Amino acid sequence: MIPFPIIKTIVRQWGLSCKKIRPDLPLEGSPERSLWRAAFEDEAGGLFVLEQIVPSLKKNKERISRTLDGLYRCGFTVVVPSLKILTGAPLGFYDGFWWQVTPYVTGIPLARPGYIHDSERGTSLARVLEDLYRCGRELLPAPDLPVFSLKRYVLKLEQDMKRYDPAAAEWFAPVFDFLRRSFFDAHDALPTTFCHGDFHPLNVIWQNSDITAVIDWEFCGFKPDIYDAANLVGCVGMEHPSGLTGGLATAFIHSLKQAAVISDHGWRFLPEWVTAMRFAWLAEWLRKKDGEMIDLEAVYMNLLVKNAETLRDEWDSL
Repeated sequence: MIPFPIIKTIVRQWGLSCKKIRPDLPLEGSPERSLWRAAFEDEAGGLFVLEQIVPSLKKNKERISRTLDGLYRCGFTVVVPSLKILTGAPLGFYDGFWWQVTPYVTGIPLARPGYIHDSERGTSLARVLEDLYRCGRELLPAPDLPVFSLKRYVLKLEQDMKRYDPAAAEWFAPVFDFLRRSFFDAHDALPTTFCHGDFHPLNVIWQNSDITAVIDWEFCGFKPDIYDAANLVGCVGMEHPSGLTGGLATAFIHSLKQAAVISDHGWRFLPEWVTAMRFAWLAEWLRKKDGEMIDLEAVYMNLLVKNAETLRDEWDSL
């Protein structure tokens, strides 16, 4: 816990006066990319979040700040840009550490797993992603935004698994074989667009079925156009396999197809993309040596492979 007098000193860089810490306010998003964070209330009753930044992530935080400012200027208003210190910089510095302040956005907890059958939320998510893709075009050219290849990522992970964890590599061999049939060739033919990079219902702040804010932009950048949609569908199915064809996923896919912001080529290989996206999650479980989640991913990914054609037919019909 950072002492309260220190917090008051830190936030003065933003022209704020901290009245009290608000531990009663839930903090959405992943805590792993901050050394410490807390909600606080200023003297005027405004609510904010103060984060102590992991030093290695300073440049990425600054890049994200510039990106969110650009999106907001383009009309994508469900972002929460960080506040600027009085000199205009996105991060403050105190006692050897970098700090960031963002407005606190109040939301309603997502009911899990019941939300996977909520078609209204699926439509809301599709509209947000449509707006993001349209506004993202305004960010070009953007040389500081990374371009990510899931194909290279998956192939590198396969090599590492064979070298360091042969048993795990064997469990996932049918999945790698499935992706080799068409995914790797199709990957390089997809157009790229600006993507959130980790778009799913838990990275959204909700008010009933409406979206107040999209959070956790650490992986944003230019990626194949089906990337965000595939990640979302895969996360919904991870809650329960019925979610793959449930109300949220079907409404989401249908609405996005109506918007025509994703290429036909991307939609054609949606089952492969949903499957391949799970390797980004698997890598996290392998890093943490979380055997339970590794086993769960193995079951889920093999289920996706086994039912790929059924899912393709279902999603193609939307």
